[in-house]
Amino acid sequence: MKRWLWLSLAAAAAYLATGLYFVQPDEQVVVRRFGRILAEPREPGPHFGLPWGLDRIDRVKSREVKQVTIGPVSPAGEAVGASVAQWLTGDRNLVRVRATVHFTIADPAQYLFQSAAVEPLVANAAQAAMSAVLAEQPVDRVLTLGKRELGVLLGEKLQQMVARYEIGVSIRSVDVGNVAPPPEVAEAFDNVINALRERDREINLARGYADRTLAQAQADKQRLVDEGQAEHDRRLRAAQGDAERFDKLLAEYQRSPDLTARRLYLETMADLLPKLRAKLIMDTGAPLDLSIIREAPP
Repeated sequence: MKRWLWLSLAAAAAYLATGLYFVQPDEQVVVRRFGRILAEPREPGPHFGLPWGLDRIDRVKSREVKQVTIGPVSPAGEAVGASVAQWLTGDRNLVRVRATVHFTIADPAQYLFQSAAVEPLVANAAQAAMSAVLAEQPVDRVLTLGKRELGVLLGEKLQQMVARYEIGVSIRSVDVGNVAPPPEVAEAFDNVINALRERDREINLARGYADRTLAQAQADKQRLVDEGQAEHDRRLRAAQGDAERFDKLLAEYQRSPDLTARRLYLETMADLLPKLRAKLIMDTGAPLDLSIIREAPP
C-alpha cells in the first residue's frame, strides 16, 4: 500500500510538474496534444493539460515586433535574408534601395508550423515585392517619390504575398531607409533631382505670383464695382431729388404761374450774374446797341 501511495504521489508530482503551465500576458500558447494542434486559445494565467509527451507547449511573443532588412546594410552589401542590393525600375534603370520590414505574429500556429524559416521567407517575399513595385515606376519617380509613399506601396504588396504563403505574420510597416542610384551615375542623378527641385521651386514661385496677381485684380475689380455702385446711387438720389423739386415747382406754378415764373427768373439771375465779369442793365423796351459792350479787363 505504501508503494502504491508513493507511486501515486510521484505520478501527481510529475503531472503537476509537466501538466501545469502558465501563460504570460504578452504570450500566446499553442498546445499540441498527441501531435494535433488544439484550437482553443489559452488566456493568460495557469492552465492544466496532459503530462509532457502527451501535450507539447509552444510559446510565442505575439506583440513583439520582428524585423528583417533588405538591401545593402554594410559596405559588403550584406542584408538579412536578401543579397540583392540593386533593383531594376520600369524604365530599365538600376537603383539601390534599403528597407526594413516590421511584422508581428498574427497566427501562432501558422507561424510555428507552416514554415521552418519565417524570417528568411519574409525577407525573400519583401525582395520580390520590391522588384514588383519598382518595376512599375520610372527611375525619376522612384528617386523623387517620398520614402513614406514607397514604403506604403511595398507594405501593401508584401502583405498580399505573405497572406498567400499562410505563414501567420502581419506586416506592420516597411521603412525605406535609402534610395540611391548606382555610384557610377549618382552625380548625374543628383543633377537631375536638383533640376527637378529647382523646377518645382520656380513653379511654386510662379503660382504664388499668379495667386497674388489674381487677388489684386479681384480687389481692383471689387473696388471699381463699389465705386460704380456708389456713383450710381449718388446720381439716382440726385435725379430723384430733382424730380421731387420739379413736382413741387409744377404744383406751385399751377397755383400761381406769374409769381412762380418771376421767382424762377430772379433765382436764375441771382445765380448767373455773380459769374459774369461785365454787366449792362437797360430799361425795358429800349433799343440795344451792342457796340457799347466792351470786354472787361481781367
